[in-house]
Amino acid sequence: MCYLLLLISLQSMAYQTNWMGGTGIRGPSSSWGTQYWKNDNVTTATEGQSSLIATSWNYSNWFTHIIESNTGIFAGTQGFMPADIDNDGVLDLIAYVADTVVWYKHNGYYNFSSKNIIGPANCGGLVTPCVYPYDIDNDNDIDVLVATEGIGVGWYENKNLIWVYHNLDNSIGYHRISSIDVELDGDIDIIAVDNNVDCYCGNIYLFRDTTGNQDFKKESIITFPADTQAWRVYPADFNNDGYPDLYAVHHDVHIFLNDSTGHFYESWSFDFWQGKDFDGAWAEDIDMDGNMDLVCGNQYNKPYGFFGFLNDSGTGTYFRPYILAADFTNSYMDGAIARDIDLDGLPDIAGTLVNVGWFRQDPATPLTFTIHKIDTSITWSHWIYAEALCIRCIPAVDLLVTDAGSHRVYENQMLTSFADTGHLESSILEIVTKYYKPCSLQYFAYDACVPNDTSLSFYWRAGLDESLLVWSDWEGPYSASVGFNVTDSFAFPCTTARMFQYKAEFKNGNDIAVLDEVRLYYKCSGVSVEEALPTTQKLQMLSTSISNKIILKLPIKDYVSLKLYDVTGRLVKLIFDGYLSSGTHEFEISQQSSGIYFAKLHSIQNAETLKVIKLR
Repeated sequence: MCYLLLLISLQSMAYQTNWMGGTGIRGPSSSWGTQYWKNDNVTTATEGQSSLIATSWNYSNWFTHIIESNTGIFAGTQGFMPADIDNDGVLDLIAYVADTVVWYKHNGYYNFSSKNIIGPANCGGLVTPCVYPYDIDNDNDIDVLVATEGIGVGWYENKNLIWVYHNLDNSIGYHRISSIDVELDGDIDIIAVDNNVDCYCGNIYLFRDTTGNQDFKKESIITFPADTQAWRVYPADFNNDGYPDLYAVHHDVHIFLNDSTGHFYESWSFDFWQGKDFDGAWAEDIDMDGNMDLVCGNQYNKPYGFFGFLNDSGTGTYFRPYILAADFTNSYMDGAIARDIDLDGLPDIAGTLVNVGWFRQDPATPLTFTIHKIDTSITWSHWIYAEALCIRCIPAVDLLVTDAGSHRVYENQMLTSFADTGHLESSILEIVTKYYKPCSLQYFAYDACVPNDTSLSFYWRAGLDESLLVWSDWEGPYSASVGFNVTDSFAFPCTTARMFQYKAEFKNGNDIAVLDEVRLYYKCSGVSVEEALPTTQKLQMLSTSISNKIILKLPIKDYVSLKLYDVTGRLVKLIFDGYLSSGTHEFEISQQSSGIYFAKLHSIQNAETLKVIKLR
């Protein structure tokens, strides 16, 4: 028996860009996730942003933008969504129109008049095509997935706005597609639903990236009986373990939990209507208890309306059915999404069928909803999505709707005033692993929109343990820079800590500030002693700031792929790809410019390991 002594000095980062998980999580936690400790007058129920809550509204004040009218826009089309296609910091739109995938450039205040062709996608005569934006190849620009009856499934790779199509499977037709990293290995995987032409529904498949080079292998997640196949399928984390799970709705409601390897098992299902259909569905913590619920629209069986399946335990193994909002006119229950439409801190519901409207959740009596009509002139719609599209510093959540014959954006002009001040306190982050001594805090970074008549300030506190932290005073404030697209940071004095917490403080003016993301950078050093048994020892990857080398220790001969990425996820260098003998191998990386890099390692015998390397 022998022992291996390792001296390690590594740069690492924690970040938060979503606070929708809710309050009450003090920690300590190894990740901020989507949760936080507490807040006052700050809304967090809209994905990707945090701001002061709205306090007064004109509920009827919406403005309609017709993005395109075209007979090739079908009511069943899915995926009219926002994405920054040209990397200019402004959200554009992607859509499906007349056998073609397109994007509309955002040229100014709700000006999407510039239509650009991504590529063809024959719908095969069926009216349920689907598109979905995602950075599939991790090169820091948005690619576009597509699924139709005619082409099956594939994706358009964005190469500086030159689009290259990659087929995934054209042996059968598909009608749903989305993307997520199912096993959290850094490689993006794809989820798709095939198309049973009798019911526009089907079985669920996973296209897993097995190498990190978009080498997708098709796997079956579930094959349904003929009368229970899936209509809408999307990812969400239902058991709070950080791994994406799946939900599916149609005749039944299904929840599939991720076993942490990117494989799924059904944890709960319910035939709520004995053969009748749910249609629109979206995952959201509708009751703000910190657990992800499912909101579904029902247009096929009385009582028509929106139903919540409440994940009270947070385990994802049982969901309590609950009628959220009835609709006796059956006008809004096909497309469905849950978001904080009025920025009062609670999720609302938006829906569409032959009308467009939203249902406001009453803060005084949670889980009670009041309908507000937006548009009664549409023909037929299956799709609605919510996102803040305004290029000014206004966090109002707009609605994107596909009607039969048109793509529409409903601009939210309801918000008339906001709270004067507010703050949010993060959960306590534990920034040390079992092998490390206390870490050195490096700097705190953020992305925000801060008009010049408002303010956003940060406070922080750190300690060696939780008890020392919670009784310590807040350091700060640090005032955020003014601007509409601010990315900035501030350094800490020489501070070592095992626990860290931040507080964001907002102040009102004629406008309000919006916080998009925070990041904490820290450096850990320590010594670990590991028992090394030749037959079971894991492959190890080490590096130091001094040598600028990556050192691999292999217990046996193995096939190794070693790649270097920058902090944006862009591949910088393929360091090695091939077989290596057992023993120690060194790779020089000093030719790279100074900064922070991620080394990703794959081998036959071992799961991927990931270390963050700081080069001088």
